[in-house]
Amino acid sequence: MKYQNKWSSVIPHVREALTFGSIYLFVALINLRLKILLTPRWFNGRLAANHTELLAFQYQNNEQSRLLQFYIPEGLKRLLSISIENAYLIQRGLFIFLVLLCFHFYLRKWFNAGLAFGGVLFFIAVMPLSYMNDLQESTPLLLLTFLLALWAIRDQNIIGYVLAMSVGALNNETMLILPMVFVLYNFKDFKLKNLLPLAWTTLWTSLPAYTIIAIIRYITRDNPRLAIWWQFPQNIDLMKANLISSPLGWWDARFLFIFFLFGTFWLFAFLNYSKMPLFLKRAGFLIPVFVLAHLFGGVIGEVRLMLPLSFLVIPMSFFHLFPVNQDTPVGGL
Repeated sequence: MKYQNKWSSVIPHVREALTFGSIYLFVALINLRLKILLTPRWFNGRLAANHTELLAFQYQNNEQSRLLQFYIPEGLKRLLSISIENAYLIQRGLFIFLVLLCFHFYLRKWFNAGLAFGGVLFFIAVMPLSYMNDLQESTPLLLLTFLLALWAIRDQNIIGYVLAMSVGALNNETMLILPMVFVLYNFKDFKLKNLLPLAWTTLWTSLPAYTIIAIIRYITRDNPRLAIWWQFPQNIDLMKANLISSPLGWWDARFLFIFFLFGTFWLFAFLNYSKMPLFLKRAGFLIPVFVLAHLFGGVIGEVRLMLPLSFLVIPMSFFHLFPVNQDTPVGGL
């Protein structure tokens, strides 16, 4: 009887995963085609040349320090005896598919299947705005590990959090901002009896990821950077230039894409703030910090930098847009 009850609770999840997963598989394929079409350098030899330099540790940072970005395709190339271009293609397609499927069940904590499906489709609908003729292919795995780390923090899954952070650190340094969410969500008060355990737990759970990044950055310390550290003045100037240009040209105004990516969702995410679950209330503080950090230190016209915020902005916005339809949630996979 115990096993019957267990399987009766698992079967609906499996059925839902197969049903929506079959949709997300083709959506990921369509999305992959869009990325390839907008990236001529994928098959013109540039991707292969970059890959060779990355393997030789002769490329620029921060890409050189993103080990899984190029070691996973290299492994696929050797395992399947395929071209490196096709290996990168498989990597992107697979991780985007997994992001869509995992995002669906991440949303099911709060919403019914229909709203979870809608959230995933909104995410994949805006993603093409981030596509440009670039070859920084750490983004798909970053999205997956960022999502899984948020999920683990929300569900108090310490081991899952450490694993997601560690794998993510091997792929992209953006993961290092997530201990902020861990602290905010687990904070109780300013009493030492609560602060000290929280500080200790934050330290040891974050240490593997920070150690991985520190070691890699030390090894690649002599590699030049792709861009300068301080981008704020240039970002502001280019945003102003795009803003005062003709609205007929805004479709290609890259430095306004940060506003276009989520559109009014940027606003909706905070309109029903008081009625949101504690996790979203606390994690929502990451949004302005994340944006400002990239405004100061990133090229804000590369709007793919904002994609990890989807996993907060979308569910937060849904609590404003659909206040009476957040029923029949499930706990996760």
